[in-house]
Amino acid sequence: MLSKAINSWFDGYRKMFCYKGRSTRSEFGFFILIQIIILWLSFALLFSMDKILPDAILGICVMLIFIVTFLTMLSYNIRRLHDIGTSGLWCFVYLLCPGAIIGASLIIKPTSGDNQYGSNPRILSK
Repeated sequence: MLSKAINSWFDGYRKMFCYKGRSTRSEFGFFILIQIIILWLSFALLFSMDKILPDAILGICVMLIFIVTFLTMLSYNIRRLHDIGTSGLWCFVYLLCPGAIIGASLIIKPTSGDNQYGSNPRILSK
């Protein structure tokens, strides 16, 4: 299970700019879980070095982390929405209320079988 979680996290970054296809609920959930842990540890490390690093470098590091995380989350959300059978354009709701789309992506059941966004990823991963 741990290897599946880590693979889901790496898969998110490998497919950072891939907006086609589908992602399962478990892949998405594992990605969110590991991403939160890594973000928390990254920010704890960065802000513990605030006496060493100038504020400008600290700010740049935080912005880079946010940009990379946002792009990865956006592509994973779009692939998860494709698995549900909806358009990735629903991710614009993410800009208004990030928790809503993440929560919905984790709760809503996927479409069974293939849909217009690709093959069923649960069948492909077995």
